Amino acid sequence: MNYIVHVTQVLHTGIHRRWIGRQNGIDQFEDLPLPNRLHIEQDGDPRQPCMLYRYTESGAFCGDSWHENLGAAFAQAEYEYGLLAGDWQIDNRESNKS
Repeated sequence: MNYIVHVTQVLHTGIHRRWIGRQNGIDQFEDLPLPNRLHIEQDGDPRQPCMLYRYTESGAFCGDSWHENLGAAFAQAEYEYGLLAGDWQIDNRESNKS
């Protein structure tokens, strides 16, 4: 089952970053854009691993994270965005990724 939710607040910034190269022997990173919506892709059993994807309103990718189970993905969304498990809606589309 897949889930979707809109983000209304970001509690922790600077978590999702991408590597942009090395300068003077030091790895350089930049923050990914802040998301407006989240998707969880979960293959059936909520006790199985799942992926949490983040996107801007226009569909730009903002990062993803692997989670041990659905509860762990919900907990991460609560930590980062203050979202509760009850805030999510079931997403019946074939694929969540934009």
